[in-house]
Amino acid sequence: MRAQTPTGDSGVAREARPPRAGGGWHGFAQTLPFTGVLFAFWLILSGKFDLFHLLAGAACAVTVATTTGRLLRLPPAVGPSVAHPLAGVAWIRFLGYLPWLAGQVVRANLHVVGIVLHPRLPIDPCLVRLDVPAPHTLARLTLTNSITLTPGTVTLDVDSDGYLVHALTARSAAGLEQGATVQRVRRLFTAAAPDSSPVVER
Repeated sequence: MRAQTPTGDSGVAREARPPRAGGGWHGFAQTLPFTGVLFAFWLILSGKFDLFHLLAGAACAVTVATTTGRLLRLPPAVGPSVAHPLAGVAWIRFLGYLPWLAGQVVRANLHVVGIVLHPRLPIDPCLVRLDVPAPHTLARLTLTNSITLTPGTVTLDVDSDGYLVHALTARSAAGLEQGATVQRVRRLFTAAAPDSSPVVER
């Protein structure tokens, strides 16, 4: 049922609408931190610094940041207000998080390569349930993609209470149970709940 608010003396009710974020240059300026993070991620993945790749990366970062800006306005708010949705993100910590995530991806790749080359193919697939409520959509999206980007683990389902993840081996599942990725993602958002160990169900 939608909330309604009266307007004037005519008795006609209108639907209450959520506040809109600023448009134009103001709206674009709000996406600049996110654009910078995406551009840095592009540079890390591409490893190319010629003019063509720099312009292509900048164009992609701007396009993605502006078209997905609505995610920042989904309730609950990331920052202290809808007008400043990015104020609740610790962008400086992203500079440390991206290299750490890249290192985890490299380690997981080596682990998966070892499994593929092993003559007995020692896999032990399982489903792991992480009961880790995220404070808002952007935090949930960041954790979901961080898990999926790491070889050996794939996020299958996400709801308001946690995540369902497929792990290729017991080692991959153990990495999820330790909660290092969860804790680091939590620290990226100042509006996140206090750190706590994830509850894991198999």
